[in-house]
Parts: sequence; C-alpha cells; structure tokens
Amino acid sequence: MSQRLPDASEESLNIVRRRIMAITWVVTSIHGLFGAIGAAQAIGDDRRGDQIILLGVSVPLAIIIYAVTIVILQKPFLGWRTTPWLVLLLGICAAGFVWVL
Repeated sequence: MSQRLPDASEESLNIVRRRIMAITWVVTSIHGLFGAIGAAQAIGDDRRGDQIILLGVSVPLAIIIYAVTIVILQKPFLGWRTTPWLVLLLGICAAGFVWVL
C-alpha cells in the first residue's frame, strides 16, 4: 500500500525538486555562456567581427538562462530576490566584452 504525503509535505518535496532542477539547469547552461565568451577570446583579434558576434550571442544566452531558471522556480521575472541574478549574468557578459575587446 502506498501512503500519500500530506499536502504540505508534497509541496515541500515539489519545491526541492524544482530547486534541484534549476541548479542542474544553471550549472549546465552556464558552461555555454562561458564557452561563447571563451570562444570569442580564443579565435583571436584577426577575426574581430566573429568575436563581436559571439559576445553578442552571450547576452541573449544569459537572458535565456535567467528566464528558464525563473520559470523552473516559479518566481516573478523581476523581483528583489531574482533581479540580482540577472544583473550577475549580464555582468559576466559585460566582463567578457571588456576582456575580449
């Protein structure tokens, strides 16, 4: 016989599941962001146009990472607890622009 969890326990378990999924998503996808910035650095200054394109791709990638994470966690898109993460991701992109260009 299976026992059903009380509603509060079931909701707590769902919160934990969403957090684990969000952490896994961020850790996996952040490699793509760092990869785009690293590739822009690796291709060299003789291909400046390609560097700018890769750095330009990093900004929408950072926004997608943020948006999917917010959807997984079921949080508001802009809030005092979530907006600093968007600023951090866009700060990584800005640091990439400074580093490469």
